[in-house]
Amino acid sequence: MSITESVDEEVMQLVSTLNRTVNNPEYILSLCLSPLYGTESKWLLLAELIEHYKLQGVEHFYVYIKDIDAYSQKLIHDYVKSGDVETIYFSNKQHRMGKDWQLAGVKDCLHRSRHQSRYSLFADLDERIMTTSGNISLAEYIS
Repeated sequence: MSITESVDEEVMQLVSTLNRTVNNPEYILSLCLSPLYGTESKWLLLAELIEHYKLQGVEHFYVYIKDIDAYSQKLIHDYVKSGDVETIYFSNKQHRMGKDWQLAGVKDCLHRSRHQSRYSLFADLDERIMTTSGNISLAEYIS
């Protein structure tokens, strides 16, 4: 691969490309959840999201947490113990706007999941993604 300013310009430096795909990933489909922040109760939305996506074939969840209420934390802890969820906590020492936490979560999850999962979904707590083509799960649709 190389970059030139015109089609007929001589290539001065080549940049090698690497095949970064994993032959046998641990998961076929995982989900990266946008960072949770604020102390309002989220446990019902969390349980609904995780169970919905499990039915859609998602095998692993990356949950990013800035702030969370105690009961929602207990629910997430149960999913962590079962191996369904991996939690990533953002430090309270860093001050960022909400969208900046989301960008940090997306970038981290891209790197964190790339050697563990063939495909990764990115979703907010209130989003549900599903196919409209018959009675087929997301995992079946992408494979």
